[in-house]
Amino acid sequence: MAKKYGPIFTVYFGNNPQIIITDADIARQAFSKNEFSGRSHNYFASLLANGVAMADFGHSWRALRRVAHVAAMKYAMNEQLENVVVDCVDKTVEIMLEREGPDKPIKPYDYIYMTFLNILANSAFNENRGDFISDEEFKKYKYVFKDIDNEFQIKSKFREYLKPLKWLDRKVYEKKSKAFNEMREFILKKFKLHYIDYNPNFERDFCDALIEAKNVAISEGRKSADYLTDDRLSMCVFDMFFAGIETSETTFQWLLLLLAYYPEMQNRLKQEIESKIGNRLPRHQDRQQCHYVMAFIAETLRFRNVLPLGISHKTIVDIKIGNYTIPKDMVLYANQGIILRNNWDTKYWTTTDVDDFIPDRFIDNTDGTYSTTRFSQAFIPFGVGRRQCLGESLAIADLFLVLVRFLQSTQNYDIVLDSHQGLDPNPNISTFVRQSKCDCALKLWYRCP
Repeated sequence: MAKKYGPIFTVYFGNNPQIIITDADIARQAFSKNEFSGRSHNYFASLLANGVAMADFGHSWRALRRVAHVAAMKYAMNEQLENVVVDCVDKTVEIMLEREGPDKPIKPYDYIYMTFLNILANSAFNENRGDFISDEEFKKYKYVFKDIDNEFQIKSKFREYLKPLKWLDRKVYEKKSKAFNEMREFILKKFKLHYIDYNPNFERDFCDALIEAKNVAISEGRKSADYLTDDRLSMCVFDMFFAGIETSETTFQWLLLLLAYYPEMQNRLKQEIESKIGNRLPRHQDRQQCHYVMAFIAETLRFRNVLPLGISHKTIVDIKIGNYTIPKDMVLYANQGIILRNNWDTKYWTTTDVDDFIPDRFIDNTDGTYSTTRFSQAFIPFGVGRRQCLGESLAIADLFLVLVRFLQSTQNYDIVLDSHQGLDPNPNISTFVRQSKCDCALKLWYRCP
């Protein structure tokens, strides 16, 4: 459609027109403006009311985004995160080998999901669980943030745009709303408990970072402090769970699949980790030395972006993009999937290899360092503009630490694909999502040291 109709075109979802942008320059120009920073009002947005991710543009959103961004940036470089990730990954590998055993097919999906859930629970609330795979509270998190969607299935996506049909599934909608509201109250209660033993000199977790940002705003007399209520700040934590787990664990599924498909890359990653880090615990500063690890993560984010359409934007006034007049309250998407893999325009990517998985595209040929500078305009795996994902720094930190520690913990094993089940190295995304969770399994194949 982009080839036929150009970089901006309209698609109707039911009776609702939605504008799709497939050009990086246009997307950056538009979404950097406040006028394009709204969010559409729908059932999904109502579930995340008062937070950051789906809040409409306004004073409350700006105040919350500012403190949440500062808190996420600070915690992403906190030594506490390093220890949390190492502990969670070590426990996962231990449980996985104990339950499944080496040299046997392992369906990694639940293990991966619960690992990132454990990391985020530790990051948010400083809570460390033993067997987090079987933990009842974690199962509750997983049901609300993931499993309940299985009851909705794909038909709910259509009913979002054909609203009269919602009445056919109103009991399911009511059940989901009830589950989300209970989880919001549960997280709010945990957030408020942090005030009891809060210490400004020791930041334990993301909740502490939010409280610190709130206190700074109050002490400096900022007008934004009025919007930093406990209910809204706790919704920032809710957003972190809702958005952070899903995107991170799905990306790591792709990382594992690609490791299995390309054993030469797997070996190169292990060799770099061995030479730059060895057996010691990975640290944030190791990213400056592990160039191929960073390139492998970046290429995975480009090659199989988990949110190809990103999240919807909405115009808050009538405005123009080039020669196009966009009316107020129009919903727009930047098609990240196309922008990251544009195979008909040589402006950013080489069209002959854009559909190939090549981590070395992010390695500078002159000095061998990792860099995204050459593709900075089009490399937008976390979105672009005013509503760009505020958890980007935390997500990259998590993925780096998890990948490195996982490969360290399995250094005596080769990660191999047990059965392709009809999948090829470049599977269709919908096929992968269906089969990877049902038919496709990985092995940790023991290799003599």
